[in-house]
Amino acid sequence: MLFGQDFEKISITIGNYHILEPNVFITDTLMAGVSLLLSFYILKMKSKSEFTRYWFLFFFVYGISSFVGGLGHALFYYFGVPGKFFTWITGILSIYFIERAMIAVIKEERLYSLLKRIAFSKLLFVFAVFSLVCITQPIVEKPSIGFLPVAINTIFGVILSAGILGYRFSKSIHSDFKYFYYGVLIMVPSAVIFLAKINPHPWFDKNDVSHILLTIGIVYFYVGIDKTKNLVR
Repeated sequence: MLFGQDFEKISITIGNYHILEPNVFITDTLMAGVSLLLSFYILKMKSKSEFTRYWFLFFFVYGISSFVGGLGHALFYYFGVPGKFFTWITGILSIYFIERAMIAVIKEERLYSLLKRIAFSKLLFVFAVFSLVCITQPIVEKPSIGFLPVAINTIFGVILSAGILGYRFSKSIHSDFKYFYYGVLIMVPSAVIFLAKINPHPWFDKNDVSHILLTIGIVYFYVGIDKTKNLVR
């Protein structure tokens, strides 16, 4: 167990290929598989509301993003930091989809329109900050700098939308919205573990713990969607 520092990254050779962090690729792929499966389940729902549409987009994009993120870790020797850009960009977009899905629950038209504009403005702002960081900072030497705007946006975006809005809806609309903030409560420790670099084992490090918690959290999101899909626009 390591606190505040990382283990040396695991590297294995398969044939002529060098694979970095195979453990992270495995848990990223697990998270991707669960997310894509849940996106299929949402697609098969009879509900075709704005709420379910944006949740489908989240699960689908997040699933692809997670798998490509796993490849970015595994093939870092070959693609370096550029191999992470797709996941960073789609990660920002995924949070926007969660925000729009939860905003769709709001029935008061003026508030609904206002929050839609705020969510889109935040999306543009985060992309602008991310671009500025990538242009001005040494992300090739320190990739974590490039990931920082994505991480901050993810933490605040999920807490404010699925967390706070989910809690308010559970009190004002239906108790089954509780599954959204339950999911957030499960996910929150992943941010602490990742940022504090709490690493249980070289083959199960901070990335793997975070991926497992995030996977459980999105399953709770799906349960919430299934139980509330007929209560929203």
